[in-house]
Amino acid sequence: PQHRIAMSSTDKDALLSLVQSYEGRAWSASVSGWSSSSGVHVCEWSGVTCRASMDGSSPTVVAELSLPSSGLSGSIPTELGLLTELDHLSLKNNMLQGSIPQEIANLKKLITLDLTECFLTGTLPQRFESTQLQTLLLANNAISGKFFETNTSPHLSSLKELRMENNLLT
Repeated sequence: PQHRIAMSSTDKDALLSLVQSYEGRAWSASVSGWSSSSGVHVCEWSGVTCRASMDGSSPTVVAELSLPSSGLSGSIPTELGLLTELDHLSLKNNMLQGSIPQEIANLKKLITLDLTECFLTGTLPQRFESTQLQTLLLANNAISGKFFETNTSPHLSSLKELRMENNLLT
């Protein structure tokens, strides 16, 4: 029997939430893995990078999700917030709509968030919980609202690159 890397079913379900819509199912049919019935381990899915869990709570966790210019459409699912070990998320240049879910902003280990050119609307989350967030790329969307009302947000001390041009921020 082939040795499989153990992984939380929560991580797999969270990733599959990206492709639950009709459009997503059509997308996933053309991409490696990305199906609960594919037989391909989550860590081998296109755009997914795994690593050993830092705290030993599970053997393997999703550390990175990178699907730039992949033809994704729909909204960013709140379930991605269940990927508690996620440190890099890049969905740039996709046809995603709606807001940035607060659940994404609540990811405590996030280092990079790149949602450039995704047709996003809604208001900017005012607080990102990660004290390690270094890169926040949200340019060329239609995100509205205030640009970080408070200076007490944990991410403000760690940011090294911030791109938010061509939005509707005040």
